[in-house]
Amino acid sequence: MYSIAMSRPTEHPTTGYLLWRVTTRMRAAVDRALAPLGLSHAQYTLLASLYGYSRSGARPSQRELADWTGLEPIFVSKLARALEGAGLIERSQHPADPRAVQLQLTDAGADVAQRAIAIVHALQEELTAPIGGTRGQRNRDLVRTLQTLLGTDNGSEPMAPPATLTGQDVGEAEGALSALLNQVLAGTGTGITRTEYLALRVVALRGPFPEPAALHDFLAGQPQVGLDRAQLAELFRDLEARGLVTGSDPDGPGPAQLTPEGAALNAKLGEAVAAQSQRLYAGIDPDDLATAHRVLVEVTERANRLRNQG
Repeated sequence: MYSIAMSRPTEHPTTGYLLWRVTTRMRAAVDRALAPLGLSHAQYTLLASLYGYSRSGARPSQRELADWTGLEPIFVSKLARALEGAGLIERSQHPADPRAVQLQLTDAGADVAQRAIAIVHALQEELTAPIGGTRGQRNRDLVRTLQTLLGTDNGSEPMAPPATLTGQDVGEAEGALSALLNQVLAGTGTGITRTEYLALRVVALRGPFPEPAALHDFLAGQPQVGLDRAQLAELFRDLEARGLVTGSDPDGPGPAQLTPEGAALNAKLGEAVAAQSQRLYAGIDPDDLATAHRVLVEVTERANRLRNQG
């Protein structure tokens, strides 16, 4: 018999033991969260890393992705084959090295990657809530400590590139939002198109316009409307014929304003759009939305200045 009882790991836990416990718990949590998408934690690591790597347009080889993620090349090969079988990535011969295999996300893979990343980010917020969440000072300190232990605190071996806003991102977001708006408007059964809805909202929010020409000038200067003055004149003639707007002739006396029927329709459309908007932005951190707003306003202003400079 031992004269002194052996202590349990939890009585005097070592760094390695605690890291193992946290890693095991987080891996299991990610496995559960991603099960509906058919992904394991390991598959997510590869898919999300490939998504981040591909943001710049690069198509990494399996070796490059292995070096980037810190996974063994043979494990990356196994994961890549499974993801290829699921239709999420494509494997092809690398154009610069016949011995290498190049990886690329399919459209389905990019969609699943984005959904999975959102799920894992939400999970990380939940798991780090006891130390203030991912943006908390304690979490930032922990990240730096772990980077030091991994030997990557100097940034020489990043796991993923910093996300950078590009024109493609803005264009894809605008396209997706336009498509969603079209779907919402079609669902109201009113027959109102996106451009007609935008025109009604401008008149409602900025009107009445004592000088109708100012209304046409304003809308013609909005690239998202995509209509010149002749097309706007035709649009408003149609809205007037349907009893939704009055006084919109740019050569008329004005004022350009909504009729009671137009105001009621605008309110109905606004309610439908607002309901979908709540679903669209649900769960996004308010600080992130505020930052995105400031960035997009600045990008818009800079783009306009550059365009005006010729």
